[in-house]
Amino acid sequence: MFKIILLTFFLLFGVATSAQGDWYIVQEPTLDKLIEWVPEEVPRTVSFYFDTDGDGMFDLKIAYSLIEAFACNQNCVHRIIDNGDHWILPAPGVNYYVIKKWIVYRYFGDDDWRGIEKTHILTE
Repeated sequence: MFKIILLTFFLLFGVATSAQGDWYIVQEPTLDKLIEWVPEEVPRTVSFYFDTDGDGMFDLKIAYSLIEAFACNQNCVHRIIDNGDHWILPAPGVNYYVIKKWIVYRYFGDDDWRGIEKTHILTE
């Protein structure tokens, strides 16, 4: 009987690791904190660099899902357009369509990307 109690105690408390509830929670800044964006830094995404403390350096990088990049001639956008569920980003001769759903993120100083469904492909 003592072995069963000891084994149960070990299984309940000895093997469990503490969960970090904030690991996959990221507070998304508004676009006024955006200082740069880079397409395809992570495949099929556009990385947004945010300066959240106003020092001119990025503090948070969030990779959003890239829908498509279309060449444009006369209908090129010249600023970021908010279309509700997606943004249109301007680039010379190209419009980038980006879903407002983050895939992975990293804080300044992180060695690796963080995200819910992160794979080995996202490491640098």
